Amino acid sequence: MSTSIEPSAETDARDVVTVVLDPRVAYVGFGPDDGPLAQLAGKYDAEEVIEDLADAAEQLDFAFKNAWENAAKRIAPDVDWYVSAPYHQPADDFPLLDAVAKTGREDRSRSELIAQISEAITVEVETLSVGATRWAVIDGGRMVGSATVEHTVMSVQDQHTRETAALLRDGGEVLRAVDSGDLRLELIEPDGEIRHDSGALGYVLTDRGTAIFAAADFRPSPLHAVDSDRTIEALAEFLALKPGDTDDEYFANYTQRQQFWAAGDGPSKLYGLITELTGDTEYNAQIAADAELAAEHSGEIRAWRVRPLERTDLPQTDLLADSPSNARAQYPAYVAAWMIDTGRDLDLDSDLFPALGVEPSGTPLHHGQPVIPGVRGQQTLDWAVEHVNHWGTDAVIVTDLIPSRVSLNIPATGTATVAIIGASATAHAGAHVEAHRRSHITALPDSDVRIYPGAAVDRRQGAYVTLAPESRMPERGGALRDNAMQQRARGR
Repeated sequence: MSTSIEPSAETDARDVVTVVLDPRVAYVGFGPDDGPLAQLAGKYDAEEVIEDLADAAEQLDFAFKNAWENAAKRIAPDVDWYVSAPYHQPADDFPLLDAVAKTGREDRSRSELIAQISEAITVEVETLSVGATRWAVIDGGRMVGSATVEHTVMSVQDQHTRETAALLRDGGEVLRAVDSGDLRLELIEPDGEIRHDSGALGYVLTDRGTAIFAAADFRPSPLHAVDSDRTIEALAEFLALKPGDTDDEYFANYTQRQQFWAAGDGPSKLYGLITELTGDTEYNAQIAADAELAAEHSGEIRAWRVRPLERTDLPQTDLLADSPSNARAQYPAYVAAWMIDTGRDLDLDSDLFPALGVEPSGTPLHHGQPVIPGVRGQQTLDWAVEHVNHWGTDAVIVTDLIPSRVSLNIPATGTATVAIIGASATAHAGAHVEAHRRSHITALPDSDVRIYPGAAVDRRQGAYVTLAPESRMPERGGALRDNAMQQRARGR
C-alpha cells in the first residue's frame, strides 16, 4: 500500500495521488458483518441472513469508495486521485487498517488533506419502518449511497422464536394448553431436538397468534403435577415479569419484542389468565383466604363448601357455620358419621386432620334456605339434623344418596326440613319432611309431610300431610311458620 505523486516533465502538470481505502474502519462495530444484526445472525446460525449481510457489506464498501472519490474531487480538484479498496473481508480474516484512507510514506504532506476528505464521509445505520436495515453513506449531511437488507434485529429474533416454537410443538408433547383472551400458553415436554436441562419443560406463549416466548428452560416445582394449574400459574408468573419487578440484568437476553411486550399490557394479560384458572392455585388460595378473613369477622351463618385438599378418599360437603374456621371444626364429626353409613374405615389422625379448603357454597338455595347434602344413611341424617339445629337457622337436608335397602327414621327436625328423594323413611313427631319423586314416607302422628309429584305417603292419624302447591310458595320465615303451626294445631 502506498501513495505516490509522480513528477511531471511539464511545470503545469497535475499531481497524481494514490490512496488505499479500508471502508470497514468507517463502520466498525455496527456494520453488516460485525454489528448487532450480524452477531445475532451468527448466534442463531441464520444462514440466509448471514449471506444477505455479506452482500450488503460489499455494496457498502463500493458506495463508500464512490463517495470518498467524489469528495476528494470536490475538496481537492487540482489533484488526480487514484483510489483503490481491497475486496471486502471480515476483520477476523483481514485486519483493519488504522485509518479509513492511507497514503504513501513519500507524500506525508497530503495526510491532512486525506484526513479532511475522510472526515467528510461517514456511515450511519438505521432500521426502516418497512422491516429493513439500511447503512447509509453520508457526505456533508446528504446520503450519497447505501446498502440495505430485508432484515432487522427484531425480525431475526422473531424468526428464531417461531422456529423454536415449531420445533417444540413438532417434536415434543403438549402437556397443557390454556387460552385466555388474546393469549395461548402451551406447556410442552421437549424432545432431543431442543437443547434443555434435565427436568426443564418447554413452553410457547403467543399473543394474537404472534409467538412472544418459546424456550425450554422452565423448571416446575416437584410438589405439583407438571400439567396442573399450579404449574401453569408458576409459568405465567415467570413470563409476566416486567421492568421494575426484578434487576434490569434479568431482561438483558430478552428479544426486542419481548421487551416491548413486557413494558406494555402483556404481563396484565398473563395475570388475567391466572385469575381464570379454576383449580388449586396460589391466587385462588389467596382469594379464598381473603374471603375467609372477611367471613371470620362477619358472623353471618351460611353454607360453606368444605373439601379435603390432599386426600381423595374423603368426601366434600356443605356445612353451616358463621365462619370458615368453624366450618372446618365441624367436618371431623361429619366424617365420623359418614364412615359409619358407608362402611368405610379410614385412617384419620385426630391430632393432624387432613388439610381442608373452605369457600362459600355455590349450591342454589331451596325455597330461600341453604341446602345441606351428603346424607348417606341414618348416622349422617341424625348428625345433619343436630347440625342445623345447633346453628338455629332454617335449612334443607337433602337425602338423595340413600341406598334402596336403607329406611330412614326422621326425628323431630326443629329448624330443619328433610327432603327425601328416592328413598323410604318414617317421619316421627316433630319431623318436617318434603316427599319428592320415588320416595315412600310413613307419616306418624304430629309429623309434617309435604307431598311432591312422584311420592307416596302412608298417613297415620294425627299426621299433617299436604300437597305441594303448583306455584312457588313464599320463603319460610318466622311469622309465616308461626301462622302455619297455629293452623295445624286447630286442624288436629
